[in-house]
Amino acid sequence: MVIKKKKIGLIIGSGELATYCMEQLVLLGYETTIVRLPCSKVKIKKNLDRIDLKYEELNETFSLLKQRQIHDIALIGYMERPEIDFSKVNYGSQILLSTVFSILNKGDGEIFSAVKRIFVDQDFTLVKVQDLLPELTLDSGIYGFSPIGKKILKEIEEGVKIFLKYAKLDIGQSLIFQHGHCLGLETITGTDEMIRAIINFRKRNNKRSKEILSGGILIKGSKPEQVLDIDTPVIGPDTIKLAKNAKLNGLVIESNKVILVNKDLIIDTLLSYNMFLASRKFIDKDFKC
Repeated sequence: MVIKKKKIGLIIGSGELATYCMEQLVLLGYETTIVRLPCSKVKIKKNLDRIDLKYEELNETFSLLKQRQIHDIALIGYMERPEIDFSKVNYGSQILLSTVFSILNKGDGEIFSAVKRIFVDQDFTLVKVQDLLPELTLDSGIYGFSPIGKKILKEIEEGVKIFLKYAKLDIGQSLIFQHGHCLGLETITGTDEMIRAIINFRKRNNKRSKEILSGGILIKGSKPEQVLDIDTPVIGPDTIKLAKNAKLNGLVIESNKVILVNKDLIIDTLLSYNMFLASRKFIDKDFKC
């Protein structure tokens, strides 16, 4: 996707990714307006145009963006489910948020689809951050420690098939697979907490066979109904360190779909740990990527 306009609105949450993308887009010459979410702790330079978003006054934020003639919007960084003071929501925002209010207890797919409709209905175009900064993702290939043996390749194939079935449930974006078994499933707590659970399991069961206490693959990708304009799978250096502590053999990610925060550091860390990172397409007869 080619972005022709240089004006862009960046709705930013928290984390290193938000800071990196904001700085890179400014360096690339984009005329940016930063819309800072209530949950964001990202520091914004004083010379940048900034709007502090309040969910209760969402319609006013949209008006400010339109006044600046901004049409393209990118959502970047970690975003918490909103805490809204319903007694303070103005009339215009009530109309905008009415659909989201009714499905806050649903899965991420439904919620993010509703959020996307709000922007589209207001004549904004949501832009994937990986289209703006393609270096954030990886093409298909083996990175980090290689080569990978036939046994691991077979385990990757089996694990991806299990992931594709799990992804359809719209619960999480990753799992840990070993010897034909799913050792861990990501839930609302996220990838890192899933890995920590494996670390704790292996510490508690340190008298079991080595096959149980080490090995396995972290598999991370997108879900069939995932709104990648808003909700993109992300892996950072901390996840790699946890994977090492869990004694995993490596990671498998969906090519051009999973964002790597500080990609060079991730690959260097994998090399130092003798761990692999396989980037590949995830394909299923009902789920084409």
